[in-house]
Amino acid sequence: MSNNLSIIGAGAWGSALAIVLSENFDTIYLHAHTQLEASSLQPQHPTLPRPYTSNIKIVHGFTELAQCNNILIATPSYAFSEVLQTLKPLLNEKQQIAWATKGFDTTANCFLYQSFERILPDYHGCVLSGPSFAFEVASQKPTALVSASKDKNTRKHWADLIQTKTLRAYTNEDIIGVEIGGSVKNILAIAAGIASGLGYGINTQAALITRGLAEMTRLGKSMNANESTFVGLSGLGDLVLTCSDDLSRNRRFGKELAKGNNVEHALTNVGATVEGLNTLDLILSIAGEQQVEMPICEQVHLVTLGKVSPAQAVNHLMSREQIDE
Repeated sequence: MSNNLSIIGAGAWGSALAIVLSENFDTIYLHAHTQLEASSLQPQHPTLPRPYTSNIKIVHGFTELAQCNNILIATPSYAFSEVLQTLKPLLNEKQQIAWATKGFDTTANCFLYQSFERILPDYHGCVLSGPSFAFEVASQKPTALVSASKDKNTRKHWADLIQTKTLRAYTNEDIIGVEIGGSVKNILAIAAGIASGLGYGINTQAALITRGLAEMTRLGKSMNANESTFVGLSGLGDLVLTCSDDLSRNRRFGKELAKGNNVEHALTNVGATVEGLNTLDLILSIAGEQQVEMPICEQVHLVTLGKVSPAQAVNHLMSREQIDE
């Protein structure tokens, strides 16, 4: 079998990964959701700075899976289970599967790796995560990712596979910690966007990042994740990235809320999936079950429900009872 890769999901993230990884493979099959999407994407994804390379083939359907030993899923999290169910009868035992999707499976109310283990119990799952805006990855600006799997050989396999001149890969066995980091940071980026939209400064942003990291870590430790994961690429690294720059859809969404827009209007203005909004209910439900306080995430939730204004949310956080850091 040739050295080919299938990437499921031809959005900005899947397309950026295809562009940067094209030097590592003979052919990359980029699977679009519809035939119309597959036809309209050439020669370049509209949100990315570089065209597709000549060895990237944009396809619709999964006929080409049989030609690939490696399959990388880069769809939105809400489609993750459906994609796995579709792939299941098409796979062979030699194929390796990873996902670069962040967030929770909101259809099954669980982590993505839990859906993977349920649907594909005979395979070792692997998540690729870390601070990585699609635009900069496609621009081939140096980026570091983490390859996380419970299986040592699997995480090493994918780390080797995605290493390029501009992508550096680290490995981690703490798949639950990596997935918590990749999900909670989106909610905290909404909070950072709200603060920025209200005109608050870098002091506020630094406080949000620091206290948000504490919330993320508390939740992770309650679920037996490794504390060190949250000061790594998929924790602090991704948190700083998404809270600090408007390439983050979640941050832009928060800024729209700060203008007084409701959720629907804010989503329209952002014009893209806002993963933090999709996972809010589930994150707070898990936090409740684990008896973990997540005050920043809770205030973001109340703002999205229209129960408090963005300014009231910030005032509430500033007036909470003093505690030890």
